[in-house]
Amino acid sequence: MRSTSSKSSDVLTEILDWSSSQPTWQRDALRRLITVGSLNESDLDDLTILCKATHGLVKRHKSIPLEGHHLPKRGPGEFAVKLNSLIHHGGVNALATEQSIQFGPALTLVYGANATGKSGYTRILKRACRARGAEEILGNVLAMSAPGRPSATIRFEVSNAEQEFEWHDQEKTHDALGHVSVFDTQCAAVYIREKTDVAFRPFGLDLFDKLSDACEAVRRALEKERRELLSCEVNLPDLPEGTTAHELVSSITSLTKQEEVEKLSTLSDAEKEELRDTHRQFYDLQAEDSTKAARALTLRSNRLDTLSSNLMKLDAILTNNAVKSLFEARDSMVKALRMADDLQTKTFPPSLLNGTGSSMWRELWEAARRFSTDDAYPNGQFPVTSDGARCVLCQQDLRHDTEERLKWFEEFIRSTIQQELSLAKESYQKQLGNLENLVIADQATQDILEELRIEKELLTESIEDGLEQLKSRREEVLRALRLGQPLPEALSNYELHAEKVGKEAQMLRHRADQLLRSNHQEIKKKLKVQLLELEARETLGKNRDVVLSEIERQKKLAAYGLCMKETNTHSITRKSTELTKRTVTQQLVKSFKNELDKLQFTHLEVELQPVGGSRGTLFHKLILKRASSVNLPSVVSEGEARTLSIAAFFAEMSTASDKSAIMFDDPVSSLDHEWREKVAHRLAEEANVRQVIVFTHDIVFLIALAKYAEDVSAPCQHQYLRRDALGTGVSSPELPWVAMKVKDRIGALKNMWQSAEKLYRTSGREEYDYKAFYIYSRLREAWERGIEEILLGGVVERYRQSIQTQRAKHLTDITEEDCKTLESGMTKCSRWTGHDQAPAENVSVPNPDELSQDIEALEDWVNTISKRRK
Repeated sequence: MRSTSSKSSDVLTEILDWSSSQPTWQRDALRRLITVGSLNESDLDDLTILCKATHGLVKRHKSIPLEGHHLPKRGPGEFAVKLNSLIHHGGVNALATEQSIQFGPALTLVYGANATGKSGYTRILKRACRARGAEEILGNVLAMSAPGRPSATIRFEVSNAEQEFEWHDQEKTHDALGHVSVFDTQCAAVYIREKTDVAFRPFGLDLFDKLSDACEAVRRALEKERRELLSCEVNLPDLPEGTTAHELVSSITSLTKQEEVEKLSTLSDAEKEELRDTHRQFYDLQAEDSTKAARALTLRSNRLDTLSSNLMKLDAILTNNAVKSLFEARDSMVKALRMADDLQTKTFPPSLLNGTGSSMWRELWEAARRFSTDDAYPNGQFPVTSDGARCVLCQQDLRHDTEERLKWFEEFIRSTIQQELSLAKESYQKQLGNLENLVIADQATQDILEELRIEKELLTESIEDGLEQLKSRREEVLRALRLGQPLPEALSNYELHAEKVGKEAQMLRHRADQLLRSNHQEIKKKLKVQLLELEARETLGKNRDVVLSEIERQKKLAAYGLCMKETNTHSITRKSTELTKRTVTQQLVKSFKNELDKLQFTHLEVELQPVGGSRGTLFHKLILKRASSVNLPSVVSEGEARTLSIAAFFAEMSTASDKSAIMFDDPVSSLDHEWREKVAHRLAEEANVRQVIVFTHDIVFLIALAKYAEDVSAPCQHQYLRRDALGTGVSSPELPWVAMKVKDRIGALKNMWQSAEKLYRTSGREEYDYKAFYIYSRLREAWERGIEEILLGGVVERYRQSIQTQRAKHLTDITEEDCKTLESGMTKCSRWTGHDQAPAENVSVPNPDELSQDIEALEDWVNTISKRRK
C-alpha cells in the first residue's frame, strides 16, 4: 500500500495538470493555498480583481498561477498535532477556575462521574477543534453573578514544536487545532443517520474544498457589485416606436456596437437640412388655401433663381480663371505697348517733337482721326491730303512735306504692332471695366437674402460671408492692377453657394407642386414617417452619452455574468469526486471493512458508499449491503449504531494526511459489556499510532482501557475529575480508588497515612482515629484487589467476562506463607472496619507507626509474589 505522502504527491501533480484548464484566478488561488495554506480577506480581494480583470471589468493585474515548483515535498505526519494541556480560566459551565487537565503523548483517560465537569472540558475542546458536534457553551447559570466570557489556554504541539493558544469562545480558533478529531454522541449520529463528507483526506484533496470556498467568496463579492450595477438604471430617451433609433435603444445589449450608435445619432449637414425641409413641407400642407400658398412658394422660387443667377455672374467675374485672364490681358497690353514704343523709336527721327509716337500721341492721332471722319472730312480717308485740304489739328493748308508726314504717321499707326496694341488695350479695358463697375450686392439682392434668411439662416450667412470675401478679393485684384503687381498668390477665397440657392428654389417649386396635388394625406403620412425618423435620430444624438453609458453598463453586466460563471464549482466537484473516489473512497471502504473486522462486527453486512458531491465535496453514507434502500437506523440497535459510527470514524482517520490527536467523549454510551471490551481494545491499539484522549464516566470501560493499554504497551496517563467547594472539574492525576491497581492503591494509602500522621501530631487522637479507620477500610479493599490481581495473577477479574486461562500456570507457585500473610492482613483490617466493637473492649486504633507497618506488609507481599513470577 502506498504511503499517504506518495498519494499526496500524486494528487498534487494531478491537480496541477487539471488546473491548466481552470481560469487564471483559480490557478492563482491554488498557488496561494498550496504555499500558504489558507486565504485571507486580502487574498480573496486579489482573486476577485483577477477574475474581473479577465473580462475587462478592471485593468489587467499580474497573476502567478500554480506551477510545478510550487508543489511542496512533505513527509507523512509532518503536521501531526498533539494536545499537552487544557487550562480553564473561567466562564464554562460550573467549572472551577484555573483548573487544568494534562494530556499524555499516547493514551489519556479522563474519568469523572456525572456532574463533575467532564462535559465542560469536552465542550471547550470541541469548540476549539471545530468538531462536528460542537455545543453552545453556557456559564454557571446557578451562580449569583453573571458568568464571564468562556476562556481557556490550550497548549499543544505541531510536529513536536510546542505552541500555546488563548482560546475565547466565539472567536476564531487556531487552524492547527482543526486537525484534532472528536467523536461524541452527536458525531455518531451524523455517521449513522446522514451522508457525511470525509473530514480528512490526503494532502491536496482539501484544496478542492478551499477552492470551492474561494469561488463562493468571489461569487458573493461579484454578486454584490452586480446588484449595485443593476440598481444604477439609466434613463434612456423616449423615442418614437417604429424608428430605427427606437429599435436600437430598446434592444441594447452587451453586443450593441458603439459605432452603430455613433453613426445613427450623427446627422450629416444634408440630413439636418432634410430634417428642416421636411418640417417645412409638413407645415406647408397645413395651409388653408393651398393654391395661394403654392403661388407664394413659386414667387419665392423665382426670386431665388434670380439670386442664383446673379451669384453665378459675380462668381464668373472673380473666379481664379477670370482673374488670371484679367492679369494676362494686362500683361499682353503692357507687352504690346512696349513693342510699339520700340517701333516708335525706330520709326520717328529725333527731329520730331519729343513724345511723337508715344501712347499719348497715338491718342491724339486717334482723336484727330475721329474728328476727320466724323466731322471735317466725313467722305475722305484719313488723313485727307488732297488739294485744298487742311490739317485737322492746326487748321492750316497742307504743304507737300506735311502731306507726306501725315501719310507716314498713318502708316505707323496702321502697322501690325499698333493693331495688336489696340486689341490688347481694348480687351484689358473691357475686363477691367467689368471688375471696376461690378456691383456685389444691390438692394434687390439684399432683399432676397433677407427673405431666404427666414428658412435658411445658415445658408444666408454663408452667402453674405462669401459676398464679403468677394469684395475683398476684388479690392486685392484692383490694388495689384493699379500698382502694376503680378497676380497675388493668396487671394481671398469665397463661396457664393449659387448651386445651393438653385436647389432651394427647386425645393420651393417641389413644395408648391405638393400643395397643388390632391393626395395631401398620403404625402403628410409619408412626411411624418420621415420626420419621426430624423427627429428620433436627432434626439438620440442629444442623448448619445446616456445611450453609450447604458451599453457600457450592459457590457459590464455581461462581464459580471461571465465572471460569476467562472465561480461555478461543478468542475471542481467533478474533479474532487474523481480524485476522492480513486484516492479516498477505495481507502475509506477498505478501512471501514477492516475496522468492522477489528471490532468483530460481522453479523450485519454494512458498507460505506459514496452518495454524490457538492461544491468540491464527496459525500459518503453507511448502508445495508443487501438492502440499500432501507434506512439503517431503523434496523440496527443503539449499541450497533454506536459501534458502526466508531468504525466509520476510524475509517475516516485512515484518509488523514497526518496522525493528529483524536478525542472520544463517552464513546461506549449505549454499548453492552461485550462491545465495551472491543472498543476499549481498538482505542488502546490506536494509542500506539497517535494521541488518544478518552473522556468517560464508565468505570468498567475505564478499567478495560487501562488493561488493554498495558497489554499493547501503550503509555497511559490518567486524569480524575471531581467536584468540591471550588466547583466542578477539579482534576488530579490519579484514577478513582475503584479503578486503581494494587500498586497505585498502596501509593494512595501512603499519602493517606502522611495526612493521618500529621493529624496524630497536631490535632489529637479523635481526629486521627477517624482517619485511621478510613485507611484500614481502604487497606482491606487493597488486600481484596490483591487476591485477583496479584495472588491469582489476573486469571479472573470482576467485571470481566473472560477467564485468562493462559495465566493459570502462575497459580502453582502460591505458597502457604502467601496465604498466611494475606489472612493476617485481612483479619487485622477487618478488626477496624465493617464491625461494631463491644464497649467493654475499648481497644485503641493502632498508632501511625503500626498503621505504616500494616501498609508496608501489603507492599512486601505484592513485591514478593511479583518478583517470584517475573
